[in-house]
Amino acid sequence: MMTEAISRYYATPARRAALLTCAATGAFFAALLGVMFYLRWVAESWPSPFHFASLLMVTSLTMFGLAASTTFEIGSRAVGLPDIEPAIRWIAVGIATWLTFQFLEIVEWIRLVYLVQLGPDTAFGSTFLALTAPRRRDILAPVIFSHFLNVVWIVLVATLYLPNSDLWGLS
Repeated sequence: MMTEAISRYYATPARRAALLTCAATGAFFAALLGVMFYLRWVAESWPSPFHFASLLMVTSLTMFGLAASTTFEIGSRAVGLPDIEPAIRWIAVGIATWLTFQFLEIVEWIRLVYLVQLGPDTAFGSTFLALTAPRRRDILAPVIFSHFLNVVWIVLVATLYLPNSDLWGLS
């Protein structure tokens, strides 16, 4: 039973390619996190640019990411139904949700780089910017990558946003 549920995720070449892309991106992401932890360890001072408003933004980003993965998953399951219209709607909602996620992330980048002035010339800015970047009928391949992006985002929240926040400043 469990093998059947898992086997659908690597049943086609596009899905296997998506899984390999996730593995390669995951390894690269882990290396970047390692660099960030090293830079934080050797830095004399490390900023706390995330305040209450930033954490509200991060929470909304997380909710949009989870909603996108969920709607993509529902859409991928609806593709097998006789009526294709619900699948198209769910995929459209998923795409719109990911686009909203991207827009909010760009707003966060602009705030940090231009307003807080943590650009690529600072240790924190360069690691933050580095850490935060199918076939027609095989919708499950992008769904797999969408799930992977959510895992990466949740790890970013736990390792980058929460430890670097200053809730007492509330500015």
